[in-house]
Amino acid sequence: MAHNHTHGSPYSRLTERLNRFPQGAPASKLLFDILKILMTEKEAGLMAQLPIKPFRAKQAADTWNMPENEAQKVLDELAGRAILVDIEQNGEQIYAVPPPMAGFFEFSLMRVREDIDQKTLSELFRQYISVEEDFMKELVCRGETQMGRIFPQEPQIPDEYALHVLDYERATNVIETASHIGISMCYCRHKALHNGTACDAPMDICMTFNTSAATLIKHGHARQVDAAECKDLLQQAYDHDLVQFGENVRQRVNFICNCCSCCCEALLAIKRFGVAQTICSNFITKADKESCTGCGKCAKVCPVDAIEMTGEGQERKAIVDEKKCIGCGVCLKHCPAGALIFEPRPNRLITPLDTTHRVVVMATERGLLQELIFDNKVLFSHRLLAGVLGTILKMPGLKRSLAQAQLKSRYLEALITKHSS
Repeated sequence: MAHNHTHGSPYSRLTERLNRFPQGAPASKLLFDILKILMTEKEAGLMAQLPIKPFRAKQAADTWNMPENEAQKVLDELAGRAILVDIEQNGEQIYAVPPPMAGFFEFSLMRVREDIDQKTLSELFRQYISVEEDFMKELVCRGETQMGRIFPQEPQIPDEYALHVLDYERATNVIETASHIGISMCYCRHKALHNGTACDAPMDICMTFNTSAATLIKHGHARQVDAAECKDLLQQAYDHDLVQFGENVRQRVNFICNCCSCCCEALLAIKRFGVAQTICSNFITKADKESCTGCGKCAKVCPVDAIEMTGEGQERKAIVDEKKCIGCGVCLKHCPAGALIFEPRPNRLITPLDTTHRVVVMATERGLLQELIFDNKVLFSHRLLAGVLGTILKMPGLKRSLAQAQLKSRYLEALITKHSS
């Protein structure tokens, strides 16, 4: 809970605003200390007034009651520090407040900076995310639809299943179809480096794509690369047994992290909270007892401790816990006997179409859908409403009903009834 001395402060108001997102940030003294490093009190107060949905400089100027040119300077300053995302759309500059994760938390450590105390910030992140736990628990334990998903390592997919792997399940397809590709420092390993716990996995291997990459490249937070170099880095990630954890969407994926099991918060959260089955890929590893020689190499490299060795001597065998397996494929190349089998899951996870679809579904599951539509209690535009309703109408029946119950809208009820008939 927030401490009394922060109650009603600009940092407290900003926290309330962030928590209208499906990916929020529970209030605590640690969070306020993080925000104080990233922005001034005045900037936090201004940020707290910004809409959830993307906006233009004029909208910010009207909200802040200041001239548009002054608002533009503030927005550009915040975007330059990767606290805001700025996107060029049809010749116009559009701004958006990213969620804390994946968002401005990571952006703050995706390059070496002298303007903020990154060592202190790293320790605060460690305590807020790994010690207090409320933040990560909220992020990965609420709802069925999660921010990220696992991409299976493509070299490990058997030939007989290769044709059944959909394009959006391939990291290589994300790379080949991206409008922009940016490479930055791994936030998790950079944080661990300041905390004295970093491993020897590659550091400059964090991949961003499309609009996220464009804004990070523009402001020097990422290095622009072409598809060939990005594929080389992906191979480097495979060689170092890193797990590909990316945005949980089918179109225009914004990030793929290359995660180690010791530093990376996504994998640590999967192990800590037992949420593998909502974040996994559509593949799963199984062990063939007949051919397993019991060497134990697979159990040592499994990033989420899903493989256990049982028995003694010649009876020593590997057993894969299917509830823990995330379907990354890291273990397969380490089995000298070829006893590990990589095959499609019997029940495929449903992946949202794009970021808007994901956010609406996550908001529906978390009871926050009304916050997206009635943002800042300002009348929503027909365009926004049409987009959100279009997403709702494509949902399975149960989620549609849940969305309707949250909004308590007769108009939405009529649309859903018409769509279902």
